[in-house]
Amino acid sequence: MIAYLPEIYPDELVYSWFCRYYIHSGCITHKMALQEILYKRCNNPSKEFIGHLNPDMLEKISSLYNIDDLILNHTMFPQYARFVPLEQRKIALFHIGHDFCDVHHLFPVLPRSDADRFLKYCPLCAVEDRKEYGEAYWHRKHQIRNMMVCVKHKCKLLNSRVEAKDEQDFTLSPAELEIGKVEPEIIENPLQLAYHEYLTTVFDTPIDFENNIPVAAALYHHMTRTKYMKTSGKTRYTKQLADDMKAHYEAIGLSHIASMHQIQRVLLGNRFDFNVICQIAFFLGMPADELTAPVLTATQIEQEQDSHYMKGKAPIDWNAYDDELAPMLEQIARDIYEGAASEIGRPERVSEKVIYRELELPKHRLDNLSKCKAIFEKYTESYAENWARKLIWAYRKLEAESNGKPFYWSDIREISGVKKKNIDKILPFLIKYTDSEMAQAIISKIGI
Repeated sequence: MIAYLPEIYPDELVYSWFCRYYIHSGCITHKMALQEILYKRCNNPSKEFIGHLNPDMLEKISSLYNIDDLILNHTMFPQYARFVPLEQRKIALFHIGHDFCDVHHLFPVLPRSDADRFLKYCPLCAVEDRKEYGEAYWHRKHQIRNMMVCVKHKCKLLNSRVEAKDEQDFTLSPAELEIGKVEPEIIENPLQLAYHEYLTTVFDTPIDFENNIPVAAALYHHMTRTKYMKTSGKTRYTKQLADDMKAHYEAIGLSHIASMHQIQRVLLGNRFDFNVICQIAFFLGMPADELTAPVLTATQIEQEQDSHYMKGKAPIDWNAYDDELAPMLEQIARDIYEGAASEIGRPERVSEKVIYRELELPKHRLDNLSKCKAIFEKYTESYAENWARKLIWAYRKLEAESNGKPFYWSDIREISGVKKKNIDKILPFLIKYTDSEMAQAIISKIGI
């Protein structure tokens, strides 16, 4: 029974909260703390969301906080769900809070750039936290993709040593132990400060769960007042917009600037990436409330939808498209193949269906993208090969966690998901992915 949970601090990530629980609870090891938090030890929590909680922890948290409020105010939900269609927004909130669904099934979570690889922190926030609360913690807004500045202190955010994504070897890394005393670097570039203040304002604005006004429509009607839209409203000068945005954000020193293809997909209502949308809106001088709470009539929404006649006629630069998608596909495919995209770290099979879903691509689009196609084929494998890799992963995981205690086929079966009836198909591939000694050890556990 969970007897005590520390108070969650303002704008603190749930992951940070669990890290502090690990310290304050008296748990000797990470595994002990995770066992008290999780439904199963093999269910990793999420650094950006909550994870699959065990009944005791869920009951304790629910007695202190409303789960929906926890998701909205202490996870990265506003970054991924704010601009998706209303029904998808509602479904995502329910599943994250009530059946702990993998967020990759709810909305696209794109690979991280090098600039967003680690959890970030503000040295001055850490000083204030220690003075007010007695310890530093991981701030949620600092972890927004492309966020480079703490707007409160106008201070450059620094990278910690803690990986931001949910790695297979999950550890609870409290900010208090990771953040040392560092001299802050104050940002004086007014454009840089203004952009990050805008990003923060949009992120902090309460999410609308009542109105279903597409963000593409809001952007469209603001663009009609700019030089990037023909007076007829039927033509967007997207290349000029992309070129001007690139020059503008290079002056700010932004690490990842939206490409023309990304901008096109947002304007056509096919993409809902928080950073791309904020870059477009800020550059166009769109007030934050027009973006987060647009007021449009049904006629105005229809006008934007009617303007999509040019969608099918817009020429596609397949080489540029291929170059842009290839690194994203590589990261997604690798994470799936190696298990980083799985809640429990289990290697999965890379399928076209998953790739199309994660990259929001139309069916058969890979046929026109040679680099992407080659990457996909590199990770393609038969079901039997994938089952073999899952068995090896499960065996190694159980061996590492058993502390010398025996484990059995039923244990391997439970976390690998592999059925015994498929063993004959799997056996030829065991030796391909491991040595003969481990292959024989797995076979002996199966009992054949």
